[in-house]
Amino acid sequence: MLGGLQMREKAEALWVVIDTICGGYHIYKDEGVIEKARREAGLVREYCSFFLQGNVFGMEEEEYQNLCAYVIQVLKDFVEAIEQTDTVLMLDTLDYGIRELVDIYREDDRKRA
Repeated sequence: MLGGLQMREKAEALWVVIDTICGGYHIYKDEGVIEKARREAGLVREYCSFFLQGNVFGMEEEEYQNLCAYVIQVLKDFVEAIEQTDTVLMLDTLDYGIRELVDIYREDDRKRA
């Protein structure tokens, strides 16, 4: 299982990936969204799978089950976007799905500062 420091590093890496892909599309009209996301699929999988390995945050059981359902849905959307080459779904999944999971560690870091 990944430790807190490794998850923070992965969260930072994913934040950069999301900003690069989504920003590249919206600002520079870079249409390589699906290809770039596909190249980062391993990082997305590894990061998201951490949340499904057990209730490491000590959440209430119902809350943890809701988190797991959210993570699974985000992963399904990511895969579907790749399979369907759906740029809009991928952008939404990255910016509003995966970014929410990345923010878990980024917000924790801000609270400590």
